[in-house]
Amino acid sequence: MSPNRTAIATAIAATLALAWTAPATAQSTSSGTMAAMANTIVGKVSEASRGVSLEGAIVTVGGRQVSTDREGFFRVTGLAPGRYALQVDYLGYVRHESEVELGDSRGAQVDVTLRSTVAATEVGVVEVRASRDAQAMALNQQRASTNYVNVVSADLLGQFPDNNIAESTQRIPGVSIERDQGEGRYVTVRGAPKEFTTVSIDGVQLANPDAASRGVELDTIPSDVIAALEVTKALTPDMDGDAIAGNINIRTQSALDREGLTLRASLAGGKYQLGDGENQRYNATVGNRFGAEQNIGVLVSGSISRQGRFTDNVETLYQAGGGGFRPTEVQIKDYEGLRTRKGLTGRFDYRINPDHLLTFVASDSNFEDREFRDNLIIALDNFAAGSGETNGQARATFDKELRERTYDKTIRTYNLSGEHFLGDAWKLDWQASRSEATKTTSPRMQYIFRSGVRPQMRYDYSNPDFPVWTILGRPDAPATGVNVPESWFAFRRLNDRYEYGEEDENALRVDLGRSQTFLGDSGDIRFGVRTRQRDKMFDDERNRNGSAADFAALGITMSDMLCDSVSNNFDYFLTGRRFCRDIFDRYAGQLIASPNHVRLIPDSLTGDYRASEDVQAGYVRLDANWNRLTMITGLRYERTETEGSAIQFDSVTRAVTPQTARRRYDNVLPSVHLRYEFSPDTVLRGSVSSALNRPDFIQVAPYRVINEPDGTIVPINEGNPLVREAFAWNADLSFEHYLRPLGLLSAAVFYKRIDDPLFVASRDEAAGAQTLRITRAENGERGRIHGAELTWQQTFDMLPGALDGLGIYANYTYAKSRAELPFGLGQTELPGTSRTNYNLALTYEKYGLNTRLAYNYRSKFIQTFDISEPELNVYWDERASLDFSASYALGLGWSVFGEVNNIRDTRQIRFQGQRNRVLEMEGFGRSWLAGVRYQF
Repeated sequence: MSPNRTAIATAIAATLALAWTAPATAQSTSSGTMAAMANTIVGKVSEASRGVSLEGAIVTVGGRQVSTDREGFFRVTGLAPGRYALQVDYLGYVRHESEVELGDSRGAQVDVTLRSTVAATEVGVVEVRASRDAQAMALNQQRASTNYVNVVSADLLGQFPDNNIAESTQRIPGVSIERDQGEGRYVTVRGAPKEFTTVSIDGVQLANPDAASRGVELDTIPSDVIAALEVTKALTPDMDGDAIAGNINIRTQSALDREGLTLRASLAGGKYQLGDGENQRYNATVGNRFGAEQNIGVLVSGSISRQGRFTDNVETLYQAGGGGFRPTEVQIKDYEGLRTRKGLTGRFDYRINPDHLLTFVASDSNFEDREFRDNLIIALDNFAAGSGETNGQARATFDKELRERTYDKTIRTYNLSGEHFLGDAWKLDWQASRSEATKTTSPRMQYIFRSGVRPQMRYDYSNPDFPVWTILGRPDAPATGVNVPESWFAFRRLNDRYEYGEEDENALRVDLGRSQTFLGDSGDIRFGVRTRQRDKMFDDERNRNGSAADFAALGITMSDMLCDSVSNNFDYFLTGRRFCRDIFDRYAGQLIASPNHVRLIPDSLTGDYRASEDVQAGYVRLDANWNRLTMITGLRYERTETEGSAIQFDSVTRAVTPQTARRRYDNVLPSVHLRYEFSPDTVLRGSVSSALNRPDFIQVAPYRVINEPDGTIVPINEGNPLVREAFAWNADLSFEHYLRPLGLLSAAVFYKRIDDPLFVASRDEAAGAQTLRITRAENGERGRIHGAELTWQQTFDMLPGALDGLGIYANYTYAKSRAELPFGLGQTELPGTSRTNYNLALTYEKYGLNTRLAYNYRSKFIQTFDISEPELNVYWDERASLDFSASYALGLGWSVFGEVNNIRDTRQIRFQGQRNRVLEMEGFGRSWLAGVRYQF
């Protein structure tokens, strides 16, 4: 068993064992000596029932207003000796008011415990409502923020049936996801391309195992090992500037977030309806406070899930021809795979005293996807006269194949940080971090068999989802459909491929700030420097054996490699028997050992590259407060130095030439954020900020592939080391009204003006009698994104009797984008822009029962551009999903729960240009899960 799995299993076992002996109530322990300096009031705010620290509580002292940090601490400095009224306001809890006396030579310490409004209204009864308390924590953190931030706690996300971090983010206003075989992978914020969003863990930007994009594959990270998700949509000067859409920060849990022991665990099992695959999930969290003053926190979280997923998939590729467009290739695939996701996070916090905190966090997330893909490929050519995109006739060539592919992705972060108050005014923060990501694809092998029979075939796409195919002139062919005889096929080739990519980033951040009085009634000024050094590489090796003699030496035919199971996608696309899963182990070795198994030189070289990116940054930030008005303004400077190496390959001469490239550029990123508080429950925010998006590494790698001429046209694919970064000005305005006892009504509008948006485009250059058609990354002139967000969250505690358990969680986002393509090729939407996204969840929590019916909708969006044929741009069609989750508390911390995903069995569809040209239709069915959970 691997070390990761051993650690997680040990944590789960320890948690479940401790659960039987854990006391029924949380221990109340000291938060440590909190002697404050003169002119200073320090304190801690926590809730009364479990001792959980309350972050985002608004504390008012003598007209000064501050908010509590994640440990519930607050600090008010620069006060004269005297008596002060202290008020603590926290949504969902009873407001606290008291009086504090500040002496001449010594500060004051205040510990405040708040009672939930639910507990307060039921005399003698404390009813803990987990999702309600989780919602309270998130809303209070959001309310206290000056810039525009959405916060969702892990406890609230845990009420949704989500498998990974990507799926969790889709519940947040303005956030949508791209899926792979029905499961969330990439995140899009406010309709911007996925590359416009950065992802971090506790402020450490994640390295990315994807070789082709900066968009982080968030399906790697389980949703069970986090404390909260923070989505910052308006960057402040102290934040990394490469996030035009925003930053998603994954916050880890800390043992110092609550008093006493932290103990949680769950185990669950279920099924996937399609393919009857297993659905298992296990997680545990163990943490405690140590030391004489309970000021040391140690916490470990672990998670394992296994998903036996089966996917029906049918694809049709359209190309220009016959005065319009025609289907030129059909692929009927079924996927059978096992996805294993593991996560392990450890956190150590040492609260030396109220002025000094040290933290070390290490996280490891691993995603392994082992997959078999059966595929029948039909290539169409030699079209009959009058053939179009709906009806026609063509010659058909059939390939039947099996691919076995396993990829293993890992993302690790290491984070050592400190927080230090230096005297009465200065504060020093620092962070040293490393992020690592690897992706290995091995094995990736593929048998291909081709039909020696190439019959005429009539096609009818009147129903684009379920077309009709009829093979003509062959009595041994089916009357309709493509379940052609196995005897038609002969060995074509064995493909053998290996891919490896890695990326790592070392970073250091130092921030120094102090209180200031030259602007506003109070405030702070901060300075900081940051360095990030990122390295990336990718290696692609491809080999092939296409010898019919080598296969004949095995003494078998394709039929000997087929088993009894049948491929019949959507109960309509019958393609015959599927391949046995052991044929690579049984037959590939002899083919690989043959001299005819050769390396494909162009493919094995042209995808390889190495790149480095060093970012040096500095900033100044000024915070000022005037009674109800708060301002953050400042300036950030970033210098970027890039270096890359790849090869130039000439397909005609077979010449290989190493290439290198370097570039250095500078960016200045100003911003200003305003927050006006009409009342403690009504907040107006406005901001103007700037950000950038650096090109993908593959776009600037200096590779160049000169392909074989097509007539007088010489196609060339290359990187563009000189392509510029996109730069954006962002304007945001939001209005929030917080509902008592717990809820939110909000509206926000946003506008982004983007200079130099990035596209992959082609241009022609004359070269004597030939024309060089060069395809590479290019900059458009400008683009824009604008839209609006609406949010309504509310618990209906004011309703009588059993109705007070009702709640609603709803949000709506509208986004529209437009960008100018390079070379005057026109305008288009940006990839990832859905006009409409919304979530609607109806909840009930009462008498130990917690249920949630969640509906998510995303309208269509463009995925990729076809510069030469814009009418064939690829779109994802609209999709809605309906999910349900429920849990019931058994007492003493135990509960049972269940989840059902994709209740309506919705499919996922891509199309080229318009809906009738279906590029891909994918179905993955429903899934369910049931289990037991313990929480102390």
